[in-house]
Amino acid sequence: MISGKTLSGLAAGMAVLGFGVTMAFAAADDTIKARQACMKAHGGEFAVIQPIMKGEKPYDAAALKTAYDAADAACADYANFWGEDTKTGETVETFAKEEIWTDAEGFKAAGGAFWEAYQAVRNAADEAAFKAAVPEMGKQCGACHEKYRRPKG
Repeated sequence: MISGKTLSGLAAGMAVLGFGVTMAFAAADDTIKARQACMKAHGGEFAVIQPIMKGEKPYDAAALKTAYDAADAACADYANFWGEDTKTGETVETFAKEEIWTDAEGFKAAGGAFWEAYQAVRNAADEAAFKAAVPEMGKQCGACHEKYRRPKG
């Protein structure tokens, strides 16, 4: 026979366990939101880059630096965005594919290829170097999204 004290302890334990699970999902939601903010910040870079590449706006090193700095700030914790516990969130939808975790080495390599291309764009000394480097960055961004990000909707 289970005593009232045992039931009380069991109920308290279940409450703590439930709270812990809720906290884990909340942490996953926060991490998913952070990585989405990182990706949106890179999208913000492309909002500055594309008009320059299309000849719609003049090359503007200051505007580009502002966009780069915003992305760097948003992505500062990038290495911590991909824990196993962030495959799904409780309230936040993620578009990350399972391949991020099942092909971790490939994902790391894709991220490294993007990072190298990004650095070439970011460190371009002038408009010509910038325009020469942007296509590779776009290619690497797209390749990673194709393999590791499911479409929205």
